[in-house]
Amino acid sequence: MTVPRTVHQEVYDADPDAVVTQSPAWSDALAARGHRDASRLHTLPDGRRLVLPLVGRTGLSEESWPYAWGYGGAIVEGGELTVADARYVLADLRRRPALLRSVVPMPLRGAVWAEAAGADATRVPYTAQVVDLAPGWDELWARGFRRQARNSVRKAERFELDVRRETGADPDPRGLDVFRTLYAQSVDRWAADRGQPLPLARALAARRDRPGQVAAAARALGERCVVWSVLRDGAPVAANVVLHEPGTRHALGWMCAMDTTGIARETLATYLLHSLAIQDACAAGARWFHMGESDAGSGPEHFKRYFGAVAVPYAALRFERLPFSRAEQAARSALGAVSRWRRAS
Repeated sequence: MTVPRTVHQEVYDADPDAVVTQSPAWSDALAARGHRDASRLHTLPDGRRLVLPLVGRTGLSEESWPYAWGYGGAIVEGGELTVADARYVLADLRRRPALLRSVVPMPLRGAVWAEAAGADATRVPYTAQVVDLAPGWDELWARGFRRQARNSVRKAERFELDVRRETGADPDPRGLDVFRTLYAQSVDRWAADRGQPLPLARALAARRDRPGQVAAAARALGERCVVWSVLRDGAPVAANVVLHEPGTRHALGWMCAMDTTGIARETLATYLLHSLAIQDACAAGARWFHMGESDAGSGPEHFKRYFGAVAVPYAALRFERLPFSRAEQAARSALGAVSRWRRAS
């Protein structure tokens, strides 16, 4: 059955392992971007209530969550989602009429979902990088961070950088404009790196509208959406968006953007912002800091290791009545082939 908002909030509050992207407020952010709430409520055999936050597009999809909207999956009173619980949820999702039904679980619960999934589930593999905050900030700084990270943060602090921490509750967060500016720079850089036609890259970016997505999240989450930004002599250098409800276990490094002209590399500002975000999460009581997904052996994965992040493999689970995953893979392969041809020509 669908979920009254008050019930969704009660179950969210009663799950000690819940993530802010499983909250009713996060559903509000998706609704502001055109998604319909399709969340499901279950009463388990032992009497506990379970909610699967879910959004849909009529007849087409029901997802928890769509790509780039963070971690979904079930929340359950008392926490401790079991394989049987996940299997129960997936059986219900499997029966839903939408062409595409999917779950992107929180990586640290990924093994439970993987064991619960049947042979008919399409698995989309990811690798998250997660920092264990249990030792506390002082121990993390002294022994969890690698020397490269500590030295880079110290060097960044010697520059005259204008660093600001804001939240969605602030009247007009500067960080949103900084993110928008730097994201537009990144789109152009990615197009050049891939050999992608610039008009196509900009059209795809406008359709995804990540800055609009961040703005919707800031409005919906308020103080739970923290926007870090840094300028040098008035020029945007870097921006990080972190999602965390103080007192909960999981802080999510959700979106980031950096200058592409060399200022970020010169000032090492990205090291400083990530360090500040992790320190802030420690102070707010988080147990884990999620730094997002990166391919094994990639530059981003190497960067995250400097902060003590470890790789956590997991998989999104899909049930498809049409071969969406194969079509997406074919489209990516075709685009890659075109990009390689353009770079070679």
